[in-house]
Amino acid sequence: MYEKNVNFTIQNILTIKNNYNNIYFTNKNDIYVVFIFLLIFQIEVTIKKTMPKVNQEYFENKKRIILEAAMRVFQRKPAYSVTMKDIIKESGLSQGGVYKYYSNIDKIVVSLLNTSDIPVNPKELLNIYEDDPEKAIFELFDAFRQFFFITAKEFGKMMFELQAFFFNNKERLQTFKDNINKNLILNYWFVELLIFIDEKIDEKYFKPIIKPHDIYMQMIVAVSGIGNELILNKYYDLDRKLYYYKGEEDKKDLDVDLDSLIDTLYKTLLLLLGSQNVHKYSFKN
Repeated sequence: MYEKNVNFTIQNILTIKNNYNNIYFTNKNDIYVVFIFLLIFQIEVTIKKTMPKVNQEYFENKKRIILEAAMRVFQRKPAYSVTMKDIIKESGLSQGGVYKYYSNIDKIVVSLLNTSDIPVNPKELLNIYEDDPEKAIFELFDAFRQFFFITAKEFGKMMFELQAFFFNNKERLQTFKDNINKNLILNYWFVELLIFIDEKIDEKYFKPIIKPHDIYMQMIVAVSGIGNELILNKYYDLDRKLYYYKGEEDKKDLDVDLDSLIDTLYKTLLLLLGSQNVHKYSFKN
């Protein structure tokens, strides 16, 4: 096939050359310039036609291999110690084959996180149940629980171990924020929720028993604590027991029950907001 194309190309060029012999040029060298230009152009076209086409599926498959390899490495090693060399070795690809898609660890981390599929948008979810604020907050907490604490929990260890690097490098942190899907950012969810609560306070639906600012800070710290407890409980062999002063026999296991933790957080928020429907919805069966 390739030989036929080459022969066809030569015939075309010779034909062009013979035809140009009958054309008048002010400078005889012009015909050779045109001939060389056409020769190069025709060769480029022929090469492009004979080269195998690599489709988008091929590139996506390479990325998938790299990201799956990276996830395995992040699960085995402390995230702060993972190197590009580790990921290259795990993927089985060449160094150039990996760097072609990802030039550093941060780009791999962002791509890993962006592969997560979030089925809901917090703002849209709150709007659906706007006429029933307790239900709106419940549904938001449930979506938050499903995604951040269950579906994407495997990313928790990685981000838990990398956060110090990001927090100590403002430029690196900003690049991360600029490239991550905003639905994956905890602050985005909180901003939408707090705007919703502020509106309901202005409408006199909620009548907080303490300053809203203090309620919001308590909730943010509590959510962060729940996330850390889940990560510590799953990935680290720590002594999760509560000790009383009475003696060793009184120690109790600290079971991490996600539904109970979220239910307590939800009801605490409603109580502090002065809701009259604290027990209308529950995460406990």
